Amino acid sequence: MLKSCHKFLLFHFNGLPRVLSYSPIGTLNYTTTTKDESFTVNYLVNNCGFPLDSALTASKQILIRSSENPDSVLALFRSLGFSDSDLQIIIRKIPRLLLSNPTKTLLPKFQFFQSKDASASHFVRIFTANPYLLLRSLENHLIPTYNLIYRYLQSDQRTLVAVKRCVRLFDFADLQNNIKLLLDAGIREESLAMLFRQWPWLLVYKFDYLRNKVDEIRNMGLDPSKSRFIAAMYAKALPKSMWESKAELYKMWGWTDEAIHEAFVRHPHCMLISERKIEEGMQFFVNQMGWDSQLLVCYPVLLMLSLNKRIIPRASVLEFLLSKDLIERAFIPQAYYISEEKFLQKYVSSFKDQAPQLLKLYEEKMSLSGTDDQCLS
Repeated sequence: MLKSCHKFLLFHFNGLPRVLSYSPIGTLNYTTTTKDESFTVNYLVNNCGFPLDSALTASKQILIRSSENPDSVLALFRSLGFSDSDLQIIIRKIPRLLLSNPTKTLLPKFQFFQSKDASASHFVRIFTANPYLLLRSLENHLIPTYNLIYRYLQSDQRTLVAVKRCVRLFDFADLQNNIKLLLDAGIREESLAMLFRQWPWLLVYKFDYLRNKVDEIRNMGLDPSKSRFIAAMYAKALPKSMWESKAELYKMWGWTDEAIHEAFVRHPHCMLISERKIEEGMQFFVNQMGWDSQLLVCYPVLLMLSLNKRIIPRASVLEFLLSKDLIERAFIPQAYYISEEKFLQKYVSSFKDQAPQLLKLYEEKMSLSGTDDQCLS
């Protein structure tokens, strides 16, 4: 569909009549007449959905003397899947886009993204969220920035998703400097790729702020070459109140500030999961399994796992084995985070002669599991 749209655009917009003489992004240097201003206001209200007061303000910035070029601009947007509400957002932010040359200024930018198999939803999300990208140079800004992101993600689809999640990636002057800062700090390219995929907005923080966060996390004892360093950056970039609220919850279960620090260094995600998940995990391990909460300081990864789909089914198997004296203890943290294949081999298949009902027990518990827990806050 996009390819046919692409052909339509090339056919429809080539050779558009030049009805206006202007610099598309320049400042108007002529005096507007009352008639011209009235035409502009009426056009913005009737064709772009502007409230009257907004149209009056915009009429001081642009002058529309003919509807032909603005109509062509709007037609281009609509042919690409932009709705009237999307166009209202875009044109209200940048009214002068109506005076752009749709063939020479706008179309090549859309064609570039079409060449990367961008869907209509990508177009709409990216340019509605940040229409100022349409004012940037294709050759000098958009293409180099796209290639910079692509270098780490190695996929057009992943690159488009990253930009869709954080459109400021395309309009951030210090993106390359921030990347260099992280690489110089010892962060590996694989971790940068994870950053682009999961938390791309970290890359558009101000340079000094990002540098301070890197130093803070490194001083906590985390190794920049490990992927957990990126998760720690994200956790420390969240509002301080979120950290403090989760810290208080951990303290209610007996953790000290030192214990929270130790658990965070071991697995930073323990400060990214929701308070509900922390509470549910502690309730299960401490109240139902009878563990000391301090044990979880050494294995905070257990709090990240799904109670219904991972912890409870495996705990049932271990408790059964313990009841039959087939294992010496039920506290086996590794049993919860090894792969499914390894767990079944070590704790189910290995005991099929002594406990043939184990597999059925495990499958029953798995079938009772509901929707996976929401891990991140």
